[in-house]
Amino acid sequence: MAIVSPSSPPAAFRAAAILAVIWNMFGVAMYLSSVGVFGDSMAGLTEADRAAAASLPDWITGAFALGTFAGLIGSLGLLLRNAWAQPVLIVSLAALLVLEGWSVFFSGAPESFGLAVPIMVSVGAILLVWLATHARGRAWLS
Repeated sequence: MAIVSPSSPPAAFRAAAILAVIWNMFGVAMYLSSVGVFGDSMAGLTEADRAAAASLPDWITGAFALGTFAGLIGSLGLLLRNAWAQPVLIVSLAALLVLEGWSVFFSGAPESFGLAVPIMVSVGAILLVWLATHARGRAWLS
């Protein structure tokens, strides 16, 4: 295996990494909001939505936490051009696919909230893993 020296990534890579950090900061804020860090997470919800939120299994809440925090850490790793960003983003993707899969196929949420958010989150996580893999292959990460 040849040793590849790190090369300078294009500006688009840095822009994508910055957007990834912002996107994942939003995800962490959504998680923290959902567990009540910013106040009553049930405020303003209908009774049906309250019941749905209260029925979330703990392992789904854990998948949400792991997916969002790993996504933020991995995105920061991309921005800092660290190779460990790739496996961290893979962990984030796996956790988010568990979360979104449960949300779409087992929770009944699509009837209330639609599929836009689960699709956007899943596609975003897939793209970040692709970006990290591409960046490692191009020696943009060290």
